[in-house]
Amino acid sequence: MTLLGRTNSGKTTAAIQILDVRRYVVAILTKRKDDLFPRFRKHGYKMLKPGDDWPEHAVSPRVAMHIAPSGLSRADSRYQAAMIRGTLSEIWEQGNWTLYLDEIAQLSDLLRLDTELRSLWKEARSSGVTIVAGTQRPSRVPIEAYSQPRFLLLWRTNDRDQLKRLGDMNAVDPDPVRYAVANLNEHEILVVDTYTDDMVKTTAKKLG
Repeated sequence: MTLLGRTNSGKTTAAIQILDVRRYVVAILTKRKDDLFPRFRKHGYKMLKPGDDWPEHAVSPRVAMHIAPSGLSRADSRYQAAMIRGTLSEIWEQGNWTLYLDEIAQLSDLLRLDTELRSLWKEARSSGVTIVAGTQRPSRVPIEAYSQPRFLLLWRTNDRDQLKRLGDMNAVDPDPVRYAVANLNEHEILVVDTYTDDMVKTTAKKLG
């Protein structure tokens, strides 16, 4: 599942509500300071960092892995990417996790994890891994973010590049989707089922 929406669109709120109905969840958090921390804690997530023992599903069914940059240098970015790469591999090997990635453009573009993400999208289903990924920069994410998921959640945009990228969706005729997305109201969400070509408008409830 891929969620595409600008900052403050309600994308993260919708993602957390989706994760609430999943049994086993790992969220990868990549910012030094992130307002997602208190939100995940409130929803019962165990906060981990690189080097901590990896939990068993039954012991800690909801985990937030904090893999933040230690600096601004290329070496710092390479180290952060290596830690995230190891976590992705662990999730894939264990299987039966729902993986949440808050901003896939950062992982793909800045940290150069494009190959790992593309492989994970193609192989995840066979390992029982479900990917819930968000982005506000569709031009900088792997094509698999659109072509592999069954469900796409889209917020309003009139950006030409974003609307053009919707042509990478699997099976769905992009023209009705582009029209619907461009005419959404604020905080409305267009849910697209790429298997059946169905489209539904909805909104995410405000978290308490």
